[in-house]
Amino acid sequence: SVPGEDEWYEELAEGQLDSLALELLPRLDDRDTADTLLEQYGAGVGKFDVEVTLLDQGGFLISSTQPDSLSRVLLNVDPALLDSMATDQWDFGSYPNPYNIDAYENRIFDVSPLWTEPDSVGPPEAYLVASFTPLEITVDDYAGFERRLWLQAIVVILIAAAASGLILMAWLSRRIHSLNLGVNTFSEGDLDYRIPVRSNDEIGALGRTFNAMASRLATLIERLRQSERFHRRLVANISHDLRTPMASLRGYVETLILKGDDLSPADQERYLGIIAANLDHLEKLIHHTLKLSQLDSGQAKFRMESFQLEELLNEVVDRMRGMAAEKGVALESACEPAVPDVFADPLQIGQVLQNLIENGVKFNRPGGLVEVRLRPGDREVEVEVFDTGEGIPAEDLPHVCERFYTGDKSRSQKGQGSGLGLAITERILAGHGRSLAVQSNPGQGTSFRFTLPAAGEQDPDESALEAGGTP
Repeated sequence: SVPGEDEWYEELAEGQLDSLALELLPRLDDRDTADTLLEQYGAGVGKFDVEVTLLDQGGFLISSTQPDSLSRVLLNVDPALLDSMATDQWDFGSYPNPYNIDAYENRIFDVSPLWTEPDSVGPPEAYLVASFTPLEITVDDYAGFERRLWLQAIVVILIAAAASGLILMAWLSRRIHSLNLGVNTFSEGDLDYRIPVRSNDEIGALGRTFNAMASRLATLIERLRQSERFHRRLVANISHDLRTPMASLRGYVETLILKGDDLSPADQERYLGIIAANLDHLEKLIHHTLKLSQLDSGQAKFRMESFQLEELLNEVVDRMRGMAAEKGVALESACEPAVPDVFADPLQIGQVLQNLIENGVKFNRPGGLVEVRLRPGDREVEVEVFDTGEGIPAEDLPHVCERFYTGDKSRSQKGQGSGLGLAITERILAGHGRSLAVQSNPGQGTSFRFTLPAAGEQDPDESALEAGGTP
């Protein structure tokens, strides 16, 4: 049976257009075949006042079932609008072009994108667009309208004004509804939702302002979440590092209390030595934790002055020789000629040198070497601390300066450290506007390098900087 107009629009149109799209897809490069297919299809649906148009990827006309229609003089349709119309959410009762009721965009009632590759995420190769044909007015009709125009002028003007007002209100209502939907969606927890903005008027500006605010809020919330996760890990790590020496202390103290009289003087001395070592470890852990807290909070002050870095290095090396000797590690320093004085905080830089030397000694092998080298540079001095230890695996290198990170293998020996030394070192150097560079090859040792500005290159008024500042 021949379908009626309502039946065709409601039940058959969408399926027929999808089938036509599948037939056209492999023939996009054959203009004659595409014209023939559209002409044949147009002959069957012409009685429904339907025009089917094939547009290319940019929205320009390729072919149409009615070559003499308004679509033939159409420049192009915005591909972004066609993509929106192809979604299930598009309301074809809307007016994409509110300034021209009979505009081609407003007459579209179905859009089928054509992809040559299934499940493609890129733009389609073409669009098959179905639209109502424009109204046609004959010369006689126009003449009749003109004769009656003087009688209907007021009515037409009122109707036109009312229609324009309704269209404008509907257009504004849709946009405000979209804006309200975006605000509600974001407020319900979808922090990735952004309002689509397609205009530069006041509502478009409001949408862009909301999107910018939403991005800032989403970034802030993510930072707060990261901070919360960091503090949870920090508390867990500190608790673990405190619990281990405390458990050891409790065990040896209880042994001395319960069995002190039965222990030999050598055992008693050994137990007390272990207790003292654990107390030293706890003291160092607490000191490092407080130091890092001061640096992070900005309470640590940087007292900048000019001084001889070589002299400071010799003091630190002499202080660390005892620890190096106990580990069977050679500790050396080398200073090239013409190394200038530096402008920095000598107390903080001394802490940096001590942390790096201690790190190189701890994670070295018996008979290994730790060497500190000073070299003059371009208005700066380069410092390198090199050790012949086991080295650091490549996957651990980006994390060596993270708090409580001890890595794997070469940096995971029990009791070797708290994992705060390099974090403190990096933070102190950041307070000087500098950074710590690390190079390591497993089995060949590790090199830590940083630079300090030569004296006279900084503003002498910058004599005290808070942690994290730039001199």
